Amino acid sequence: MRIYLPIFIFLFFHSHAVNATDIKVVDIDLLINKNEDFINLIKFIENDQIEHKKKFEKTEIKLQEDLKNIDNSRLILDQNEIENQIQNYNNDLNSFNDLIQKFNNHYEKQLNFLKNKILQTIVEILKNYATENKIDLILDTKSYIIATNSINITDDILIELNKIKFDIEFEKYK
Repeated sequence: MRIYLPIFIFLFFHSHAVNATDIKVVDIDLLINKNEDFINLIKFIENDQIEHKKKFEKTEIKLQEDLKNIDNSRLILDQNEIENQIQNYNNDLNSFNDLIQKFNNHYEKQLNFLKNKILQTIVEILKNYATENKIDLILDTKSYIIATNSINITDDILIELNKIKFDIEFEKYK
């Protein structure tokens, strides 16, 4: 029994050392958000939104004024007329909300399209990086609780990612 214990300890520790796994982590969100082409797309979108937001603000002010007018006319108008005004206001408000939703969806679709292209490229870069550096496992930084910063390869991958230029398919909102 005493002979088996040292052999077991030797084999246990030796087998772990031989089969050590090289693990690295990468921050996918940071890679996408710091990509130069993604940043440029956000700037294009912000510039395109300026004029539309001004129009939306004017419409919102008009809707607020309409609501005040309905409130103020409650004493003057009969119930049917008030209900008609409320119905018109609700229709206008719903149309405005639909327009805002369409506006937001337009830009979100463009951002998601580029994010997906960047993500696909990140995966390819990570595959090559793992092969070249004999890495067994790469995790996203959201997939672990705590680790040393020495296993974080985000900066290395960001350098490679920014060497690649993505076609920014920016479509203005109509």
